[in-house]
Amino acid sequence: MVVVVIMGILTTVAVASLRKQVNTAWQAEGLSMVQSIRAAEERWRAEHMMYLNVSHADEWYPMDPREASPALRSFFMEPGSGVHLDQELWLQLRPTVSGGVRFGYLVNAGYATTTMTPASDPGPEVTWPSSPPDNWYVIQAIGDTNGDGSCVYYRASSLDGSVFVVDQD
Repeated sequence: MVVVVIMGILTTVAVASLRKQVNTAWQAEGLSMVQSIRAAEERWRAEHMMYLNVSHADEWYPMDPREASPALRSFFMEPGSGVHLDQELWLQLRPTVSGGVRFGYLVNAGYATTTMTPASDPGPEVTWPSSPPDNWYVIQAIGDTNGDGSCVYYRASSLDGSVFVVDQD
C-alpha cells in the first residue's frame, strides 16, 4: 500500500513537471519566430530599402490562437488558398520556420516619420516614438500555449534588439 502511494505521488510530480517543460518549449516558439521575422525584415530591407508591412488585414497570421486550440498549424499555407488575406505577403517575407506554429503573428511596418501603429491588442505595454527617425517595423506574437485561455505575448521592433514579453500564466 505504501509503495502504491509513493508511486502515485511520484507520478503526479512527474506529470506536473512534464507539463511545465512542454509549456516552456511551446513559449520558445514565439521568441524564436520573432527573431526569425526580425531577420527576414532586415533581409527584405537590404534588398528593397524598406521594411515589408505584412499585416494589412490586421489579423493574426496564420490564425488567432485565442480562437483556436493550441495545436500546430502550418505557417506557410498554399499560395492562392485564400485562407488568410495576408498570406501572399508572408510568402514574400519568408521567415525561417522549422515546423508548425502555435502562435499568431502580426508585423506592421512604415516609413521614417510616420506614426508607429502596432495593432491594438492587450499585449506588452510599450511606448513607441510618435515619429521614428528611420523606417520601422513592429513584430507581435500571441499564443495560448496550454489551452487555458491565458496568453503569452511577445513584441519587438526595429528600434532596438529587445523583445518585450508578457506571460499571463
